[in-house]
Amino acid sequence: MLTGTARLARELSVTRSVIKKEYKMWRRYPSRVLFMLLMPFLSILTLYFQGMALVGGTTSEAFAEYAGTNDYLAFIIIGSAVFIFVSTAIWGIGNAIRREQMMGTLESIWVAPVSKYTIFFGIALFDGLFSIYIAFMQLLFSTIILPVNLVKPEMAIIVLVTALLLFSLYGMGFLFTGIVLLFKEMEDFTNLINTTLRMVSPVSYPLAAMPAPIAIVALFVPLTYALSAIRGYVGIIDTASLAHNAAILVVFDTAFLVVGSIVFTYAERRARRRGEIATH
Repeated sequence: MLTGTARLARELSVTRSVIKKEYKMWRRYPSRVLFMLLMPFLSILTLYFQGMALVGGTTSEAFAEYAGTNDYLAFIIIGSAVFIFVSTAIWGIGNAIRREQMMGTLESIWVAPVSKYTIFFGIALFDGLFSIYIAFMQLLFSTIILPVNLVKPEMAIIVLVTALLLFSLYGMGFLFTGIVLLFKEMEDFTNLINTTLRMVSPVSYPLAAMPAPIAIVALFVPLTYALSAIRGYVGIIDTASLAHNAAILVVFDTAFLVVGSIVFTYAERRARRRGEIATH
């Protein structure tokens, strides 16, 4: 019988092994490495050229009527940087489990004497490190090559707020993993959720610019409050206090983790009964 300390050491060792495995698989494809190096630079330039084409510069008084700030570029770059975590979390855990199914290795992982959540944590941690790199490089490139300063002490608030956001996102990841076990194919569904969340959240435009029904839906999306907290704290827009938005995120965290865990537990038991854990 393992003691609490020995069990923790074992779970941490499993986490390290999962991260190492994910890194080896990621490094195996040079095109993926090239994408990671270029993606922050290209995405920021895309946002800059989009702003130049739509509003004639990096600021816009017309934009300020909706957003409460005329700094279009800073508004959208922060939205893009934070949305990286959303997109990675949505694709991460469920996609990794689906990949193990396709390779025929999921069943051997599933019967290992470790918690499934330890495996999920390792995958989530690797994806989180990837997201941190992309987000930081976007902010750094923006500060170096564009007329905007987003690498400053106040931006450290992104770490705190994003950490709160990730709990709800990984609760969603458990939900998607359950969907993988139940229905196998999830790429189309994940694309739908990813695109919908970007549309209904104030990533590229403020809530005031959205039709009323979509703006109402945005109130039930954690990303809305994360972006509001960050933009408000660094002074880009006027919004509710950081504590207010953080409290709402904690409520979402609890709800998403509970619902995601329930769906995953149900899906796992159903797949076990039917002998479908490793089938694809």
